[in-house]
Amino acid sequence: MLNKQGCGFLYESFENLPEEKKKKIIDICIEEFAEKGYTNASTNAIVKKANISKGILFHYFKNKKSLYLYIMDYVIKSFMDKYRQYNINPSDDIFDRLMQTGIIKLKMAYDEPLMYKLLFDIFINTPDELKEEIQNRFKNIYAEVLPTLYEGLDMSKFRKDVDVRKAVEIISLFLDGLQKKYMAEFKGMDADEVLRRVDKLTDEYRQYFEILKKGMYENE
Repeated sequence: MLNKQGCGFLYESFENLPEEKKKKIIDICIEEFAEKGYTNASTNAIVKKANISKGILFHYFKNKKSLYLYIMDYVIKSFMDKYRQYNINPSDDIFDRLMQTGIIKLKMAYDEPLMYKLLFDIFINTPDELKEEIQNRFKNIYAEVLPTLYEGLDMSKFRKDVDVRKAVEIISLFLDGLQKKYMAEFKGMDADEVLRRVDKLTDEYRQYFEILKKGMYENE
């Protein structure tokens, strides 16, 4: 698999494995990293479950860090592919679309709880030694997804005296701030606990959006 850095050749030996064997190792790694995090995850446990030697694992992947980044890239690609499948008919209302996006993310979390748990841990508890690589990956995701988030929107709903460009910028800044707020709240929290708060979070989003709508939309 060619990751964002164009270093797919680093994993050539692993990529040439039969799909079934490759998938088995990937699934075992996802479970180990999701349940224990990067620091506490054990490559000994991984090779034991996969029934391979440690030498073979590090033949496929140079070290634990390289393995973790590969698994992260795999999970990100899987979620991006699923997001595109779900997001077929996005609303032309910016606030409804943002709610749709949030609901899609929740559906993906329920469909793939271990993958979600892994990404959640990466995002909230980023390992210090991997911060630069992980931040670059998330920047690439935002650069790819953000433009599509605002495509095909019906801007006629905004009041005539509202600068639409600035309104969209305000919404983006609000989402960025809300994300930072939740990151601080969820720091150290288990992903399962976050999922149990879904209804509360969704309702909170709706309340914020209603306030923004009243200030920006005609007849709201």
